Amino acid sequence: MARNGAVTLNNTTIVAPTCVTPSLGGSSYNIQVPVPLINVTKIPDPLDLPAGPGSVTYTYKVKNLGEIKMRSITAEDNKCDDVEFISGDSNDDDMLDINETWIYRCTKVVSKTETNTIRVQGSTDNAQASDTANATVVVGVPLVPPLIHLVKVPNVFFLPATGGAVTYSYVVTNPGTEPLNNVSVIDDKCTGLPGRVLGHPGDLNKNNLLESNETWSFTCLTNLTQTTTNIGTAEGHANGLTALDFSTATVVVASPGLPQTGFADKDNLWKIIAPAGVVLLLISLYFVKRKQTI
Repeated sequence: MARNGAVTLNNTTIVAPTCVTPSLGGSSYNIQVPVPLINVTKIPDPLDLPAGPGSVTYTYKVKNLGEIKMRSITAEDNKCDDVEFISGDSNDDDMLDINETWIYRCTKVVSKTETNTIRVQGSTDNAQASDTANATVVVGVPLVPPLIHLVKVPNVFFLPATGGAVTYSYVVTNPGTEPLNNVSVIDDKCTGLPGRVLGHPGDLNKNNLLESNETWSFTCLTNLTQTTTNIGTAEGHANGLTALDFSTATVVVASPGLPQTGFADKDNLWKIIAPAGVVLLLISLYFVKRKQTI
C-alpha cells in the first residue's frame, strides 16, 4: 500500500481464473458423455448334425460400433460354458477399440436340436453396452438352419436438451449357408422401416432371397426428445425354421442445467485468494494506524 498513491510492480505475476465452457456451444447443457455400442456375430460349425449328436464349435466375432473404446468385455453363452478369447486385442491393452474385432470360441457336444444365445457386454467410465446373437443347430435331421445378422448404428449418439433428428442405419447379412426368404426389418421405436422386404437393391439376383454374398441396407429417421434405447429386429426363414437377430442402440438427450463455470482447479483459486487476503490485511492495518495517529 503506497500512501502517496504511487505503486511500483516488479516481476509480478497475475493469475486469472479459468472458465470451463459447457460442451455444447456455450448452452446450458450437461457435459457430453460418449455412448458405447457393441455387436456380436455367432456362427456354429457345423450348423447341422444329421447323423446324430456330435461336437459343435461356436465362433463369436465382437466389434465396437461406437465412438469410444470399451473395457471389461465379457462373452457368455447360455448353453456353452467355456467361451474362450482367441484373438483381436491388437495392442494388448485389454480394451475393445473401434478398429478391432475380438474372436471368441466355445466347443460342446450337442445331443439334440437346440438354439443358444451369446451375450456380450462392455463398459466405459459412464455406461455399459450389450448385444446378443442366437444360433440353432439341428440334430438327427438333414436340415440346415438359417442364420441372420443385424447391425444398427445411429448417426449421432448425443443430442442437446431440445432433442433432434436421428437417422439409424441397419445392415442385414446372412452369415449362414441357406438363402433367407421373407426377410423383414423392424424397430420398436422407429416406424420408417419396411417390415417385410421385397425388391431390395442389395438383392443381386433379384430373387427376393437374402443370400450369403449379399448385404441389405436400410435407414430410419425419427425425432427424439428424451434419451432413448431402441431395438432393431431382423428376421429371415429357411427350411421351415426362423432366424432372428436383435440390435440395440442408445441415443442420449442432454438434461437442461446451468453451465459449469468457475475456477479450473484449487491451486489457481488459492493463488488468487492468498494475495487478496494480504491486501485486505494491509488495508486494515493502514486504517488502524491512521486512527491511532489522529
